Amino acid sequence: MPNYGWPEPKPTQWRDTMAVARYYALPGGLANLARVLGFENKDAAGGRLISKYSKLYLKTAKEEIPEDDFQKFVEYCIQDVKIEQSVSDFLGDLPGRELPIFQLDQRINMRGLYLDVAGITKASVIVQQRAAELTKEFVELTGCTPSQTAVAKKWFSEQGLELENMQSEYLKDLLESGDIPDGPSRRALQIRTAISKASTKKLDAMARQVGKDGTAKFQTVYHGAATGRWTGSGFQPLNLSRGFEGVDPEQLVRDIGHGDASYLDMMYGDAMDAIGKASRHWVTARPGHDIISGDFTSIEAIILACLSGEQWKVDAFDSGVPIYELTADKIYKLPAGTVTKKTHPVERQDGKTCELAFGYQGALGAWLKFDNSGRHSDERIIEICKAWRAEHPNVTAFWANLQQSAIAATRGEPSVQVGQIKFEVVDQWLTMVLPNEKRVWYYDPQVRLVRPRWCQPATDDKCREGTCKHSKVPALSYMSQKEGQWKRVWTYGGKLAENACQAVSREVLVPAMMRAEEAGYPVILSVYDEIVSEVPGDFGDVEEFRELMNGPLPDWAADWPIRVDTPWRGKRYKK
Repeated sequence: MPNYGWPEPKPTQWRDTMAVARYYALPGGLANLARVLGFENKDAAGGRLISKYSKLYLKTAKEEIPEDDFQKFVEYCIQDVKIEQSVSDFLGDLPGRELPIFQLDQRINMRGLYLDVAGITKASVIVQQRAAELTKEFVELTGCTPSQTAVAKKWFSEQGLELENMQSEYLKDLLESGDIPDGPSRRALQIRTAISKASTKKLDAMARQVGKDGTAKFQTVYHGAATGRWTGSGFQPLNLSRGFEGVDPEQLVRDIGHGDASYLDMMYGDAMDAIGKASRHWVTARPGHDIISGDFTSIEAIILACLSGEQWKVDAFDSGVPIYELTADKIYKLPAGTVTKKTHPVERQDGKTCELAFGYQGALGAWLKFDNSGRHSDERIIEICKAWRAEHPNVTAFWANLQQSAIAATRGEPSVQVGQIKFEVVDQWLTMVLPNEKRVWYYDPQVRLVRPRWCQPATDDKCREGTCKHSKVPALSYMSQKEGQWKRVWTYGGKLAENACQAVSREVLVPAMMRAEEAGYPVILSVYDEIVSEVPGDFGDVEEFRELMNGPLPDWAADWPIRVDTPWRGKRYKK
């Protein structure tokens, strides 16, 4: 811009139509956004021109642009600007309260995440070596490579094993079921799942996105989720694996640095597991700096208890009672304080699974996502679910009341406020209004009569035959960007409760991020309910960081028992 005499815009002057679209839970891409809102479609030829002339890493890319194509480029850009202006005029700017958060997001993403490129390179070499070894063994065993899915499935079939697919999770479940005896088929399955681990995709993404300053920038997306939470981009730093419990990150990195897969097998059981567990540790502090990180403890469970008015649970969190143990006491009808991690580890684990699976109206399926050990029959899990719900009458009422209120608002009927949550229709959206008046937006809401969720014609004979006597019930749906598609999705009370809790959690997190910034703790990442900052080695204190995160809480949450786990300080990111 200086070449043309234009003034350099200040960072605070920028406005982003994509950020506004995401705030309103609309598609971020201009083509999809324009189509959803009914504006002129983007010129498809523009994408082809960009691939042909702007992506020079493609084999088909050209460096010279003929006059005809250059003119098409100009026309494409003019049309793009017009479409974006139309969309921007329709949506407007971010609300005043959100603009500082978007600007904070830009500062965070411009700082970037400093990566250990040398360590990533060494890890990649080990992965490639192990993948080559496994592939060679698979070929010797089956006569085909692991990527030849159809041929591999045919080989398994010839061995008497019919596979539904070759996805790693499915194969892992088969191996853990105990139904596959030792032999060529079992070994081939083990190799195939091991090769899935032996992938350099995450490592390659990290290495590819490091700039000259050693950082990978723009790794998270402002308001990527409809609830306002950030989502991952780039190499997806929000879903990096946890390290080994009790293993110092520096030790694991040093062990990987030896470049010996067999040594890692000996030390950690499996070289690929070791490298997977190290994925967070490649994010490091810049030279002369430290990472300081803190995490809100059980914040979603606390918020659910507070929003629903489940007072016994609020009191338990407030007094510091171990919640997994207390839940186990209740579902097993034991005196309070009976279950401990040492004396009743199995019951405590069930209490933990209850808390993870049932808070948002989950049942059998939700339980199995967290515990597929087979310790309990399906019938027993359903009994445990019923016991948990019986101990949480206000939470279960909260689900039902949210659903009724949202449906009433969508129908244009009087909508009852549910505790600190209410619903209102604004233009084409149903909105969930949070305690601080921020909204969660649901585009094009509709209410239809459908079979209830517990009517299961696929598995229940009476439901399939129509003799189950399940009457149709009103159900709420809306349009949303899911799995890369703009489509209609159905929701219900438990899902609305999850939306509310995650959105409110974000409204606790953001002020804490602001306080950290103002106190000189620059934020480089937020992971759900965790704040990660990077400071000079001689600055800051973990206790001060905890106090900054702890409060003051907003007025509407002033008496909520929200607290921060003990922050940590170190050179490498960990969890």
